[in-house]
Amino acid sequence: MPLPAAPFHMVNAFGPSPYAGNQASVVLFPKGDPRTTDDRYMQTVARDFNLSETAFLHPLDDSEVPVYSLRWFTPTDEVPLCGHATLASAVALFNYVHPQAAELHFQTRWRGELVAYRESEVGQGMRVGLSLPISEITEQAPSEVVTAVLAAAGLSQSDLVRVSSFDFGGPSPIVQLRDDIDLANIKVDDSKLLPSAPAAIVYTQVVPDKGQKEGSIKATSRVFAPGLGISEDPVTGSAWAILTGFYLSGPGTESAAALLPSGTDVKTATIDAHQLSARGGALTCTLRDGRAYITGRGWRTAHGFLENPLE
Repeated sequence: MPLPAAPFHMVNAFGPSPYAGNQASVVLFPKGDPRTTDDRYMQTVARDFNLSETAFLHPLDDSEVPVYSLRWFTPTDEVPLCGHATLASAVALFNYVHPQAAELHFQTRWRGELVAYRESEVGQGMRVGLSLPISEITEQAPSEVVTAVLAAAGLSQSDLVRVSSFDFGGPSPIVQLRDDIDLANIKVDDSKLLPSAPAAIVYTQVVPDKGQKEGSIKATSRVFAPGLGISEDPVTGSAWAILTGFYLSGPGTESAAALLPSGTDVKTATIDAHQLSARGGALTCTLRDGRAYITGRGWRTAHGFLENPLE
């Protein structure tokens, strides 16, 4: 029996405007579709879309709070967590499958249950909140990793505040830079990041900004993942989940606290987050019950169906 054509939606996630943010394709398999366990098929589809991530959804429970299986693939690998493709998945489901739902639950292979909350009315540019886990962050990164991330960006030790590390399928450094470094215009040679830093590499800084609301700090980032087939990622929700922990409860708290009124508990702060890629992205990040709660907008730019050319 021929398999049904699977619908897909292309969504710009964490975009402050329709043609910004990070693109993701969201494929919705019908319940019981055998392709949901066909890793080779999903990897091939992700390679054909050739976006930083393609999300694959499969309904598990269609009750008042819908539950879906969710997996994410880059053009070359399956990844343990992807924030922007999760937001894109939620935008597609809230708008075109479950317009009355207030929240969605996603079951994942490596990060347990993720929850998406509707933060605005459905429609283009709707705002969604995601509850994401925060990986354990170590105080230091291996010396060979530090050497690689500095050389790739033309930086020196004097440009650093610190280099920490988290696990993202391999040692993944968080490179915190001084606030006077022009992070947006640093030229990063991602070929120099391999093989020492094979997973994600996060360059970040907190930036003084007199226009920030009380209790809010401004932070920026750029993210590279050449070992996963991604040169520079436009906007990285999973990295901002890590950075939420880094700045509000981890090694970067001293830097964050310095931008807040005296006596403010840094754990209660809000991060006004900006990813400085060519496409650009904007998020807000807070801590909720030991998890990162990140919010952003999503815009659908295309939709269609996956055909079955061999049938």
